[in-house]
Amino acid sequence: MRIEMFTLGFIVAMVGSASFALAQQTTAPVTAATTPSAESSDLDRVVCHTGAAPTGTRLGGTRECHTQRQWDAMRQQEQQSLSQQQIQITTTVRGH
Repeated sequence: MRIEMFTLGFIVAMVGSASFALAQQTTAPVTAATTPSAESSDLDRVVCHTGAAPTGTRLGGTRECHTQRQWDAMRQQEQQSLSQQQIQITTTVRGH
């Protein structure tokens, strides 16, 4: 029973840290100023996101550029992956 609680706590911590890391990666985009209607209609414009600098360094973070369509696809894939992991954790804990 104690091992199961430890395992459950570990799994919850891993899911929490994964969602925190995901939130850190999705910082505000660095783009040119455009009107909101133009932003929503243009999925092929390039959007750059700047990641946080690694802990303990004075150097800047990484910069990653993709089209808005690619960012949307990556975000959807990450959400599906996280949902599948949560379902798998729930069924593993209940089935045990």
